Amino acid sequence: MTIAIAMNQDRPAGHFMKAEHFALFDDDGQALAQFANPRVTEGCGAKNALIAMLKANQVTRVVTRHIGEHALAGLLDAGLHVYQLTNGRLNPTQWLSPAYWQPLTDASQGRPALQRMKQQKPQQQNAACYSERGKGCGAQGHRLGHQHRGCGKRQGQRGRNDGQGCGCHD
Repeated sequence: MTIAIAMNQDRPAGHFMKAEHFALFDDDGQALAQFANPRVTEGCGAKNALIAMLKANQVTRVVTRHIGEHALAGLLDAGLHVYQLTNGRLNPTQWLSPAYWQPLTDASQGRPALQRMKQQKPQQQNAACYSERGKGCGAQGHRLGHQHRGCGKRQGQRGRNDGQGCGCHD
């Protein structure tokens, strides 16, 4: 069985897909090899190229500090066992000790994808009137001059109408 650790220089990488390289070890902790992360050359196909490279090197276990849900799903679907280091300040012998690993068995245990997080945020131009301080009258629209429900005023520039605003944008 071969263990792959996502690395930056001589430390475990903070994030799996952003690792500079991957170090391979046997069960006894002996270094076998290392290879560069294919994300640099592969672009969008990096996840698949990385999984293929891990499989070609007979990796069965992957150890990382953090991993995204998509990469984690790909590794789990490929039949690899994935573990998260419980502490980022471990010494090299501890990196290879299962006592410092937390098993990741479901893609939801990975970090949410950035694009998914952006999609879940309300689109400001389509959302109801609100301000950073949590105030808002609920008026819809994004153009100047739309009617504010809570105050009956029409919105001027920056929520003001002749110096009198609805209070939504104070």
